[in-house]
Amino acid sequence: MTVSVPTLLALLLVGCASVRDGREVRGRDGRDAHMAQAPSVAGVAEESFGKPAWGRKGEFSLSGQRVRYERGAERLALFEPLPANLRNPLNFSWQGPGGESSTVCEAWTPEASANSRLTDSKPWVLSCRWGSAPAAMLQIGEGQMRRGKLSREGAYRRGELTVGLRSVHLHEGSAQPQTVATGYEMLHQGTVVGSLDLSGSQPRLRRPDPATPLGRAVTEAALALALVWEPS
Repeated sequence: MTVSVPTLLALLLVGCASVRDGREVRGRDGRDAHMAQAPSVAGVAEESFGKPAWGRKGEFSLSGQRVRYERGAERLALFEPLPANLRNPLNFSWQGPGGESSTVCEAWTPEASANSRLTDSKPWVLSCRWGSAPAAMLQIGEGQMRRGKLSREGAYRRGELTVGLRSVHLHEGSAQPQTVATGYEMLHQGTVVGSLDLSGSQPRLRRPDPATPLGRAVTEAALALALVWEPS
């Protein structure tokens, strides 16, 4: 069986069109790709939120809950270099079931590690603080090397509650890891309790009831992570 040169070029262009910024953005059926989900959250309903482009400031609704934000740069992404001299990348507030919750975030680029040198990457650290009692803190930065891809890992803490954070690099139905995260998982006591899917044109959140302490933690962490990502 032979394939003509024009046909071969057309097939290559179709394949290339499905990849952008090191990640697939469309499935074979033309719809947004999806992040691979852990079984513990596979049955949880997704909530889409956000805007086609974040820009420097704005607001949006998450299931009727208002979010307002201001970013320190036009473009922010944990898998891209931190813009020069940017110390305060993000401020945002969320009108949750328990009232308004506001955070201020800082960022810095630590000294390069052996892993980051291997991947020619410059991972930066995002650190956010919420002042509402009890005070909370989120920090995420360079994680482990998994299948040749450097992850991002961290934690959100409020009082005695700790929620682990880790990037996911697989699309649903694919065994090929992406360099850029397809999303993030939130873990409590070793179990995935929430996820933030960033593989499509809008963030998609799976979370516990936001009126509970665990649901609040997952929501606040997901908002911070979504706002340091660029919609595709």
